[in-house]
Amino acid sequence: MFGKMFGKKASAAKAEIKKFENRDLMEAMVGGCALVAFADGECEQEEVKKIDELLRTSKALEGFGAEITTTLNRFCERLTASYRAGRIEILREIEEIKGDQREKEDVLIAMLTVAEADGEIEEAERKELDVVAQRLGMRLDDFL
Repeated sequence: MFGKMFGKKASAAKAEIKKFENRDLMEAMVGGCALVAFADGECEQEEVKKIDELLRTSKALEGFGAEITTTLNRFCERLTASYRAGRIEILREIEEIKGDQREKEDVLIAMLTVAEADGEIEEAERKELDVVAQRLGMRLDDFL
């Protein structure tokens, strides 16, 4: 009886620790995708919905659930209210994962997926992708 109870508690604790450890990655991925969506100056609700669906299927963000939506909405509101302030906030979030190669790749791939959603990468989207790749010490062309 106690083994079962403690096993469930231990599993729940491990899930919470993993979620805590991956918070920077979640914020970087969500923010990066929002940056790409807003690159042309606006972001339709349908785009936000598609980004949310994309991120919720990410293995790296497993366990965040509704928190992804909350974070995405927060970044979208920030970018709408003040694009410059929202952009710099997101770039700072992205820089927090700079030390982990896998996380850097996850962020850039998620952003590319959003940029390519309509079939081609627009010039404004390419500029944002380049900025993020440079800040992460990566070459965007390696992923195209």
